[in-house]
Amino acid sequence: MTIADRPTVVLRGYDAIRQALFDPNLSRTFDTRSYEEGNIRDGVVSVSHGALHRARRRVENSQFRPDRLRLYERDLFPAVLDDLLGVLIEGDTADVFPIGEILSVVLAARRAGLDIDDRDLDTLRDLVHMVDVFSQGSAILDARDPDSVRALVRATYDDIETRYIRPAWDRRARILHELAAGGSDEELPHDILTVLLEHRSDPTLELDDDGRIVREVATYLQGGTHTSAQTVTNAIDLLFGLPDRGRALIDRATTDLALAQRVIHETLRLRPTTPKMKRRALAATTVGDVAIPAEALVVLDAATANRDPALFGPDADAFDPDRQLADGVARWGLAFGAGPHQCPGRSVAGGFPVSADLSTDGDHLFGLVALMFQAIARRGPRPHPTRSPERDTRTERETRWAHYPVYFERPAATRS
Repeated sequence: MTIADRPTVVLRGYDAIRQALFDPNLSRTFDTRSYEEGNIRDGVVSVSHGALHRARRRVENSQFRPDRLRLYERDLFPAVLDDLLGVLIEGDTADVFPIGEILSVVLAARRAGLDIDDRDLDTLRDLVHMVDVFSQGSAILDARDPDSVRALVRATYDDIETRYIRPAWDRRARILHELAAGGSDEELPHDILTVLLEHRSDPTLELDDDGRIVREVATYLQGGTHTSAQTVTNAIDLLFGLPDRGRALIDRATTDLALAQRVIHETLRLRPTTPKMKRRALAATTVGDVAIPAEALVVLDAATANRDPALFGPDADAFDPDRQLADGVARWGLAFGAGPHQCPGRSVAGGFPVSADLSTDGDHLFGLVALMFQAIARRGPRPHPTRSPERDTRTERETRWAHYPVYFERPAATRS
């Protein structure tokens, strides 16, 4: 049964969507054809279901423990910002969307398991191009030309395997072999590719196909890059829509990282990178009082649920990073999903949840996207005087940008 042939059920209520996200009868697996016939994401963790998904997440979640997150946020990413922003912003104007992608792809590549030079802009731009292709593949259900996207994604999988994944794979395999034989002169990297190779013999992970490992690594590269850049761009766009207050919030964020984090959370609430999550009903089920037939396409309208006045106040449609919320209400709404398929990189990108009184302590993590936004805010971004932003017209998702030119009042700003 194709997507077009399925009955469609749309859920818009916050509680109903959360219930659906935990329902084991609702799967992210849509294209049940073989990979060669069309399923360009066959076997990747983000669209797997049930036992396979649980087994894969159990292994891969080791890369998202607090000690790893602190290393990224407090040491690795600040160095990337220092090294790259001065190069990427040469004058008083720049396109912030590709800048966000280049900043994000450095650590996304490291977390995925690619051995790259963090300062090689040609390599970083090459990876960003691949990320752009994989992002089209991840949004295949919203693509305007799905067949062209499938062909492009397949070709890019081959390209990234040959040029980046296979060399990193061979190095890790050699280290694992040496360790098994009694020792190695090299430390085993901590990344997704490494843990997949370490556990490849585990039949519950279903990694006997090399292509699945390639697609899994590509998924983590894409997931750690594209959404972060889009969120930073959406934050700037929302603030530009509030001329006086937006400028004040940008200026406050230059010295207040907690505010920068709340700006990112509020951006994700109003413009989740996946506004409408989609599921396939493996069996008939009921969510709330809505009966869902087997094989139905279930659309979870997170963009609407995230504006529920009962949770986010009577001004739920407005942008307010200082809004007061009850304990237990996520400031980002449903932007990271929930349940088994909650985004594994939520704490990497968004940091730890913010308490109801907006306080933080010494263990708090603010998220890499907040750091990125603050670094750009320190340069005083303002709307470009002559160029307009351009949306990504290859998808129906209204939250995606292709270009976002801005003017910087302080182009040579530095971190404090």
